[in-house]
Amino acid sequence: MPRKRQAFVHVGLDDGSGDVVGTALDSHAHALLDLGVRRPAEPAEGDGTWAGLRRDAGRGRDTVVLSRPLLAAAPPDRARTLVAALDAFDVHVVVTARAPDAWTIPGDPGRDLASVLDRWAAAVPDPGRLHVIVGSDGAGTWRSFGRVVGFGTASLRVGPETPSVTSGQDVVPAARAADLRRLAGTWADLLASSPYDVVGDLAALEPDLRCADSVDDLTAALDLARHEVELLRRRADDLERQLAKSEKKKRKLKRRLSEVA
Repeated sequence: MPRKRQAFVHVGLDDGSGDVVGTALDSHAHALLDLGVRRPAEPAEGDGTWAGLRRDAGRGRDTVVLSRPLLAAAPPDRARTLVAALDAFDVHVVVTARAPDAWTIPGDPGRDLASVLDRWAAAVPDPGRLHVIVGSDGAGTWRSFGRVVGFGTASLRVGPETPSVTSGQDVVPAARAADLRRLAGTWADLLASSPYDVVGDLAALEPDLRCADSVDDLTAALDLARHEVELLRRRADDLERQLAKSEKKKRKLKRRLSEVA
């Protein structure tokens, strides 16, 4: 029986720290093809269905890598559906994570690492095929991602990260800082005792925080919050543009099909 090809589904937490993977996959698409690694068309870029992903991924003999926004918050049924669409492959899920930031709330489906792992582990029954990359910067996350998938990144450089990821210390009230440190400890304990393939130093999960103890600190925290909201708005605008583009393609495809019929 021929050996199955491999497919890697990248799941980045909604803090944006994993965006480097999708950006690098696009920037180095041609070089990665030479290495036998291909990012298939998203369902929205084909016919809007998981069947479209199955067809496009099935072409050729390359290793397939899928990375798209908002997978971290995918409900259990959507995670299972995506993995099932790649049933012709040995499917691996790669979760990229960093220290919880000021916006992380326990139980948040897109930002709480424990919640994300619980849902995606159910979609990939073999724990050896669930990889967790713990990073502190984009370049390190990209290097580790390459090692997990099986390609080198020495000549596949990544650019500087957005300010939302490299903004330095988060200024938060003392009680909030304590909550975030406890959450980080919970994540580290979970990974240390898990059967998953954990890549990176768990110490990197310790958040870099400064307790707000003055009016100036609170003002700085408010300025940071405004900045984060603006970045989130821009990210939402980008996603809306992608959705509008995909809807336009779907309408065009429907017109073609109706003409053929």
